[in-house]
Amino acid sequence: MLTFRSGDDAIQGGVDITISLTPTQSAAIGPEASSLADWFDTALWTLAALRSEGHEPTADQLYTTLNDIEARLLPRLEGIRDAAVRRHKELGGSVGDLGLALDMPRSTAQSRREALEKRGPSNWEKWATGTTGN
Repeated sequence: MLTFRSGDDAIQGGVDITISLTPTQSAAIGPEASSLADWFDTALWTLAALRSEGHEPTADQLYTTLNDIEARLLPRLEGIRDAAVRRHKELGGSVGDLGLALDMPRSTAQSRREALEKRGPSNWEKWATGTTGN
């Protein structure tokens, strides 16, 4: 569940974003939940800094941003996406629906799904499904 508090109700007067997980969801993700939340926070902080005049991020802050996003978050998101595409097919999802979900032509979605099937699960896809870790 995702909730927002804004204005006077938010801790700093802007917006508080809360992601609530059930005990089962929390156990499935494990201790990595805090790292994932930290990396998402870095992405949102940087987006705000890049859009705010007079609040330009420093080179050191951008180093952290780039590391968090490129080396930490993106590989995991790609693994989650690939696992979802594979599972979508296993559950009988059509290529047309996959194309709509991925916002791409049906033919591109079919090519992506076929390429995914040919290569088998990546280490990050296995991480996403909990069958092995990275």
